Amino acid sequence: IVSFSEPKEERREKPERSHPSPGTGPPSLDKSNEPFSWEEYLKETSSTAASPSCFRQSRFPPSNDFKAGMKLEAHDPRNNTSICIATVMGMMGTRLRLRLDGSDNTNDFWRLVDSSDIQPIGTCERK
Repeated sequence: IVSFSEPKEERREKPERSHPSPGTGPPSLDKSNEPFSWEEYLKETSSTAASPSCFRQSRFPPSNDFKAGMKLEAHDPRNNTSICIATVMGMMGTRLRLRLDGSDNTNDFWRLVDSSDIQPIGTCERK
């Protein structure tokens, strides 16, 4: 058995940067103990908040009554004109991790529980 060892690289230590401790800066700049304020942030950065009308989701999150293993119809994320049977693989808040039946976990995708891309089983048949 032959063993090769790579030459050890000489490491140069980076000089440590000194960071001021919270509370040591000028009083006007140290905001570490203050609660965050969107109004102040927008003013300081000369920014404008996006209007609530820009967001499609409800201001109040819908309830998530789905359970892992449930079946539903979903638009195929790779071909939006195709609607397929999907299985709920997991949930995170109001989001569902879905898997098209017959596919593997490399093609899982996420949808909000109130997305128009998902519908109950049989919806396509009734159209």
